[in-house]
Amino acid sequence: MKRFSSHSLLVFSAIMALSISSLFAESQVLSAEGKKNLRSGNMHLVGQRYEKALPLFEEVLEENPHNIEALQYIGAINYDVKRNYFVAHDYYKKANEEIQAILDEYEELNKIDAKKAKKFYKKQIKGPKFNKSYEDNAIHLKGCWINIFKKGQSLYKAEAYDETIEKFTALLEIGPDSLKTLKMIANTYLKQEKSEKAIEYLSLIAEKDQSDISTREQIASIYFNSEKFEDSITWYEKASEIEPNSPDNYFNTAICYSKLDNDEKAFELFAKTVEVDPTNLDAIINASNKAAAIENSPEQIKYLKMAIEIDAENATYISFLCYKLVAEKQYEELLKYSSKWLELVPDSDEAKQLNSFVEQQLKQ
Repeated sequence: MKRFSSHSLLVFSAIMALSISSLFAESQVLSAEGKKNLRSGNMHLVGQRYEKALPLFEEVLEENPHNIEALQYIGAINYDVKRNYFVAHDYYKKANEEIQAILDEYEELNKIDAKKAKKFYKKQIKGPKFNKSYEDNAIHLKGCWINIFKKGQSLYKAEAYDETIEKFTALLEIGPDSLKTLKMIANTYLKQEKSEKAIEYLSLIAEKDQSDISTREQIASIYFNSEKFEDSITWYEKASEIEPNSPDNYFNTAICYSKLDNDEKAFELFAKTVEVDPTNLDAIINASNKAAAIENSPEQIKYLKMAIEIDAENATYISFLCYKLVAEKQYEELLKYSSKWLELVPDSDEAKQLNSFVEQQLKQ
């Protein structure tokens, strides 16, 4: 194996440093004609003769596609004059990629030869103010996104839904991680009553944001309205995993199980709803009804009593409980509630008869 002496390594490093420095000194180099075009284009730009400036900058890029100034100027014309934000975005992005490449090479050169790197930085970065250019370009890139998004919103408000989807789908290529863009596409598909397409984009949001409970609830709701109750359950359960103290998701899951005629699971979820929110009267009544459906009398009675505690003047709840207590022969409890029934509805023959029947049973 060939070995290098320390002297050889130093020479090699120096050659590499010189090579890199020379290479990037040339990355923005233009011929005399190219420099002339750049200057002339800049003069036309200052004089607001954009139609003359643009082709000159394009000629510069034909000679050197890496030229940052020409990229930025074309980006600026499309941004400020043509309002073509997609094209402007492409040029600003390319300009920043070129600047980043120079910054990266400076870092590499600095590892090999700090002195040459310092000179490189002064001439190739500080001189043309590429750090400032990078920041300015980043601001314009954000501005491009904002303006495209606003245009999409305008189309949405105008109910031009096909054009809205086209605009936001294109915007998604610029910023594929934008949850706002995904949300607008999903909402637009919902306006078009294309629920499956809406779910496709809402699922992407849920995937990208593991803490987003509302999107999971929205998907569950869409599936519910489409009578796809098993899919709805899946997404309500995903929402409950994020927020285990949300009674609404347990309640909605229970409704889904009811639609699937699964009384056991429905009872379990209505009971869970009540556990989280003991004041939820709808859940309490549903839990009582499902307890009756699965022939669980103690639970049915338990939830009827809870309902009466919340709505003490509801004679219907009291009458249901009374007849259940009759069936279970719980006469002492029955007397307590039959008396309440009679107090609420003193003219009720049913209440009178039941109260009399209980008193007789207790005397025996």
